[in-house]
Amino acid sequence: MTAGARWFYLGILITSCLIKTARAQQSFTWQQIKDKFEAANPTLKAVQLNIDESRAAEITAYLRPNPDFSLSGDGLQLGPNQGIWRPLSVRSGSAAG
Repeated sequence: MTAGARWFYLGILITSCLIKTARAQQSFTWQQIKDKFEAANPTLKAVQLNIDESRAAEITAYLRPNPDFSLSGDGLQLGPNQGIWRPLSVRSGSAAG
């Protein structure tokens, strides 16, 4: 056997071993590709966070009081009553004795 033939058979042996252990490429569905893209894209993650924050602010907007329209009962007294400031006291015209 010549040296060239030995190298040839050695190459065939190595190639046959590699073929057994080599894996075929995996085929992906469109949904798998989309999921991988969304998981690895920081811009999409940031946009999704902004959307979530906007939804949370929209929900809590209904729970907060309206700052433009409010009614307060504090300080309704326009002047002192017998020298005393009592903001929420109601006094009738005649004094009870």
